[in-house]
Amino acid sequence: MRLAAVVSLFASIALAPAALAQTQGGEPAAAPQPAPAESPPSATPTPAPGVSAPPPAGATAPAAPQLAPAESSPSAAPTLGAPPPASTEAAAAPALPAAPTDPGAIRLLNTLESVCIPAANGKELGPLARAAGYRKSGDNYVLKDTGYQFTILPQGSNPNQCHVDILHPVDQESPGKPLVVALHNWAVLTHGWSLYRNDKNVSGSQEFTTRSWETTADGKSEGLVLTTIRKADGSPAQRAADTSEMIYSVTKTAS
Repeated sequence: MRLAAVVSLFASIALAPAALAQTQGGEPAAAPQPAPAESPPSATPTPAPGVSAPPPAGATAPAAPQLAPAESSPSAAPTLGAPPPASTEAAAAPALPAAPTDPGAIRLLNTLESVCIPAANGKELGPLARAAGYRKSGDNYVLKDTGYQFTILPQGSNPNQCHVDILHPVDQESPGKPLVVALHNWAVLTHGWSLYRNDKNVSGSQEFTTRSWETTADGKSEGLVLTTIRKADGSPAQRAADTSEMIYSVTKTAS
């Protein structure tokens, strides 16, 4: 009896779940669902390694990456600085020498410019000398001034030369100094000539102090000489006056 009751109890426990399921759903449990079929492969090809896949249709394209700003092209080579503007102040020209104040030097320069130069270049000597204040004395033309006497010699066989003998005051330190300074300034500083000689020598009983200047331009060579003549011991040739000679010459040069 006891054994039959135990078997009956276990049977009741086994049937309880099925009865409970029928009473809750009223329907038998659903059959298990088969596994879903694999979806067909996408038509979009798989991108190669290293290549980004294109965005799916309808997706907003990502903004284009911003390029780094291009480096500005190198500036043009710097322009070399222009040379500084020329000075507005022109180089000062050498000052002209002061005009001579010695009356003999003034008269000598006037004789050179108004008589000797034009006469040696072909003009007639007489009219030129008279226009400069000279008077005819024999074959010569003479002009006397305070402390001076100028004598223009005839040209003779040297029409391209002009000779002037001068008696002038004695200058113990430098024979004929006012005349030398006036002629040097005229030749070198005013007309650009070159000093050619400046020497002293004794010949026989006489001492010769010589200065000369020369230039070559415009198809001709010009020379100017002043020689002061003294005794061999250096004393004046005359008691109260020195004696000098000025010679101007001009020679045409080959063109």
